[in-house]
Amino acid sequence: MLLLIRVLLVDDYRVLTSGMKEILKKYNMEVIVCHEGNEALNLLKDSKVNIDVFLYDLKMPGMDGLELSLKTLEITPQAKIIIMFSGDEIHTYFNKLVEAGIKGFIDKSYTDSLIVSSILMCLKGAVLFPENLLQKLKVDSELAVDEHLTNIELDILQQVAAGKTNKEIASDLQMSTRNVEYHLSKIYKKLKVTSRYCAVKKGTMLNLINQKA
Repeated sequence: MLLLIRVLLVDDYRVLTSGMKEILKKYNMEVIVCHEGNEALNLLKDSKVNIDVFLYDLKMPGMDGLELSLKTLEITPQAKIIIMFSGDEIHTYFNKLVEAGIKGFIDKSYTDSLIVSSILMCLKGAVLFPENLLQKLKVDSELAVDEHLTNIELDILQQVAAGKTNKEIASDLQMSTRNVEYHLSKIYKKLKVTSRYCAVKKGTMLNLINQKA
């Protein structure tokens, strides 16, 4: 006999919760639905019902999925929370969600079988997130910098992008050529590059260079 899996689903979009509830019921899951964060928290505080998996929408009015997750973990520290999201909205929240202890991420475009598989894997201790999110995080890591560039370093990077030599930059900024070279070495280190070309390329990608200058 299959064990019943109890899911708490929180999403303000009633059409989605209705459809999701019907999908999960087919896979021996009992779904308790709430349409906003405080409703879910009151349920957790007052109810003695055991919840196996928490499915929270990321973007909700009043209390978003991150805040709701943090408050849920205060009540139930071992809660297995999966965040549902659409498109690219997850990226800016990802680090905070992972730090909070989120166990998985479900793209709302997933097929029924993928949603169910994600829930079952989460119950087994796996932490899941979509491939497109993995690729985005890889790109973000490649664009990371060790430290912020100082104003003088930004000025020098701008002049490098304009095609000026170290001697010309030194003249414009009223410093020695050796000082320009010193700042360039710091720029390379912070941007994790080894050449003027790569510094300009990465600076452009990070919007550090004024294209109109």
